[in-house]
Amino acid sequence: MRNALTGNTALIEVDSSTRLQEILDSAVEFWSMAREPYLLRLGRRLIPASKTVGEADIGDGDTIEILPDPEGG
Repeated sequence: MRNALTGNTALIEVDSSTRLQEILDSAVEFWSMAREPYLLRLGRRLIPASKTVGEADIGDGDTIEILPDPEGG
């Protein structure tokens, strides 16, 4: 996981059934980020937080970025 605002990274362990919303919530808490809408990105692809790691085709070693949603909530 990479915080696009600060560049900070954190290594997290997940399995294919982990929901991306769980990862997002954990990252917001870990980095003490404001409770506002965020997007998840893998490379150039935005990933819906409603998907699981497996559904989003995220593999071992991939870096998911968390960034503010420019459109808000």
